[in-house]
Amino acid sequence: MTRPSAVSMKRQFSPWLLAAVLLPLPAAQAAELTGRLSMLGSTAKAEQGDIGYIDADNKTLTADQQSFRLMLDDVHDNGEWSVHLKTRRQHLSGYPVNELNSSGLFRYRELSHDWLDERDSNSATRVGYELDRALYKHRFDNITLGIGRQPIDWGTGRFWQPLNVFGAFAPTDLDTDFKPGIDAAVLDWYPSAFSSVTAVYAFAPDDNTTIDDSGAFHYRRQVGERSELTLLAGRVIGDDVMGAAFESEWSGLGWRIEGVHYNLKQTDESALFWIAGIDYQFNDGTLIAAEWYDNNHGVTDEASLVVTQSDRLVSYGLQPHLGRRVLGISVQRDITPLLNGNYMMLSSALKDADNHLSASMLHQFNLVYSVSNESDLLLSLLYANGKGMTPMAEPQSEFGHTPTSMTVRLRFYF
Repeated sequence: MTRPSAVSMKRQFSPWLLAAVLLPLPAAQAAELTGRLSMLGSTAKAEQGDIGYIDADNKTLTADQQSFRLMLDDVHDNGEWSVHLKTRRQHLSGYPVNELNSSGLFRYRELSHDWLDERDSNSATRVGYELDRALYKHRFDNITLGIGRQPIDWGTGRFWQPLNVFGAFAPTDLDTDFKPGIDAAVLDWYPSAFSSVTAVYAFAPDDNTTIDDSGAFHYRRQVGERSELTLLAGRVIGDDVMGAAFESEWSGLGWRIEGVHYNLKQTDESALFWIAGIDYQFNDGTLIAAEWYDNNHGVTDEASLVVTQSDRLVSYGLQPHLGRRVLGISVQRDITPLLNGNYMMLSSALKDADNHLSASMLHQFNLVYSVSNESDLLLSLLYANGKGMTPMAEPQSEFGHTPTSMTVRLRFYF
């Protein structure tokens, strides 16, 4: 007897199925039903060499998205459960449509469907839903067992987290409230008040035999009053991984170092991805952070960028950048009690054909205004410089092909 395909399962899944799943759960008198509505609009100006550039008369790229997340959560004496259903409408004009994300590597089935999916050579409109979280946790004294679709978030870095082997947010991501859930069984053990051990078994897509199931152990312990040590070991999509992190504070200066060593199955090579960073908060509340990124699976010259784009770690976002080294700096401050400002700069340098270093930089300015206790308004400006794409649409730098853009987002919780 053959199993139904992933495509047919996606079509069969509906809100009626979700209701059927929820029926056996405990009575909802203690459950909490909440939601989030987000409306986003973005416009960009693509110059020659930028992604999305067509010609001098078609420089403007636009995007808008409306998303609604419905969250049903319940906590009782011995456990808790959580179900999140996300619906969204998205329209892109000029922007490339990217289907890949790291969570897709660790979902047995997507459990999503597009009611509308219209595309042409320059635009796309999609309307659909996705089951982003379906989790049950049970507690046994100092042990917690969780099964279902759930987020896994590890690492200590501010810009990048090498220990986040199941996927991480990019430094430029504007929506980091909810990390996408993956299909996994998770065991948390708390041997003491200052330590924890987590074991994760993550399921690979059932329709992709090239991706293996993944598993990892994560140990974290407080060291002294101001330091923490983290250790990691496991196998992720067939790659053996081992990592560690240490973070501490000295005279008000926070510092951290974090890294993971990979034995890559596809290429039979090894790689080391590590970061080191510091941050300091001044008396007026201004927070400055700097972080150095080094991943020797990335490239050091422009000619190798094209080959790197096809790497599975890159295409799914598990390797954050094409180049080997990146510097990140950010400054954050509360301008008024209701207005927060943040500036971030990312910089990367690659060798050109003459063996000279050529740098590209990305700048992001964010302002967040608190409209009320349950809503906020975001304004984000993004600007990059450096070498753009070749006439054959091949990148020549890490950030130089990113068009200048402005994004506005209004977000409500209820």
